[in-house]
Amino acid sequence: MNLPVIEIRNLKSAYGDQLVLQEVNLQIPANEITAILGTSGCGKTTLLKHMIGLLKPLEGEIQILGKSILELDENELNDVLKKAGVLFQSGALLNSISLADNIAIPLEQHTNLSKDMIEFIIKQKLELVGLSHAYHYLPGELSGGMRKRAALARAIALDPVILFADEPGAGLDPVTAASLDQLLLSLKEKLGMTLVMVTHETASIKRIADRIIYLGKNRVLFSGTLREALESDIPALITFFNSDSSQKSKA
Repeated sequence: MNLPVIEIRNLKSAYGDQLVLQEVNLQIPANEITAILGTSGCGKTTLLKHMIGLLKPLEGEIQILGKSILELDENELNDVLKKAGVLFQSGALLNSISLADNIAIPLEQHTNLSKDMIEFIIKQKLELVGLSHAYHYLPGELSGGMRKRAALARAIALDPVILFADEPGAGLDPVTAASLDQLLLSLKEKLGMTLVMVTHETASIKRIADRIIYLGKNRVLFSGTLREALESDIPALITFFNSDSSQKSKA
């Protein structure tokens, strides 16, 4: 396994009196795609929010790129998080401005680059995601798959070391979802990124995931390679991966 870029130790999380996660210990290796799986309400998105600093756990430690983020002040935390990009489930593009202006937001907020350099980077990122022609488009003028690609271009604007993705294939048809998966694989190789994605799409998982983290009963029930997950005798994992096959057989 590659050296970890994220380490979590003894994490405990709750919303009010409702316990969500406890005794969570895991490592996310560099330059791999790790998929966080589990049934609805198991804490997948909560875990992701802890990793990107949106939530603070009740207990535990979270290290990103060797920094314990719970011990950092706001400026130090921002410096770490600049090295991470986030692809939101909805895309979270601002509908009233162009794709170029959307992608410019992190560049204008977190760098002192000139307007010409920012424009160059925007065009470069749009080319990477296959949207060179859409520089002046508004998000509302794009298909669902194109909006995901545009959101991805913004997420990689600062050349992140880590890319977090929340249900990247949600709402996409199978062909478009497969195309997005191939793009994520390509960008991982070209940019040397580590990807951490929350998903329930088994086809996508089998196409691109290197490692699996399966959550259940408020804990990590499994952490290992995709092959180990597919060969596991853990009932919850067997059910998860077989559910897609059974649904296809009924179709």
